[in-house]
Amino acid sequence: MKTMKKIVSLVLVCLMCMSVAAFAAFGANYIGEAKAKEIALSAAKVSAADAKFLTVEFDFENRIAVYEVEFYFGSTEYSYDINATTGAILKAEIDKNGVNLPDPDAAYIGKAKAKEIAFAAAGIKEADAKKVKVDFDYDDGIAKYEVDFHFEKNDYEYDIDALTGTILKAEKERDFDFSDLFFANLFEKLFAAIKALFTK
Repeated sequence: MKTMKKIVSLVLVCLMCMSVAAFAAFGANYIGEAKAKEIALSAAKVSAADAKFLTVEFDFENRIAVYEVEFYFGSTEYSYDINATTGAILKAEIDKNGVNLPDPDAAYIGKAKAKEIAFAAAGIKEADAKKVKVDFDYDDGIAKYEVDFHFEKNDYEYDIDALTGTILKAEKERDFDFSDLFFANLFEKLFAAIKALFTK
């Protein structure tokens, strides 16, 4: 009887593991940045060749995974939030108030220098950081580099003035890494439960 209970318990644990894996696979089934750009450009009726300073950011809005697509065409700025799973447009903003585009010939400091400034400010070596990303952006008439990276369970975000190298914004947040924390703890508990079944 005890052996049967152990077998049933083991089967239930395996089913739980399979469910978690299936959930993770489903969660990762996103349309991708390229498709998100295609959807946004199509909605704006702007060709990829005509779109300037096009950027795509993955984010969560109200617990929904989204791609935030931004670009310029002429003197208009376009911003779209695209559902990362379905491709539906959740938000569309069009600013036609005479946006001045950044000067492509301006003496920008470059992404490498922007990273150097951000890591120096954080007191961290780039080689020790993970998920390093640098994007060029242009907000409210200011050209800037957005430098993001991860180090020891913390997310760092810096906005660096693209012309002067001045730090416009610096943020450090404790990261809740779903894959590192949730799954690690879950499987640790599952394996502990399996071990307990066969040691009684």
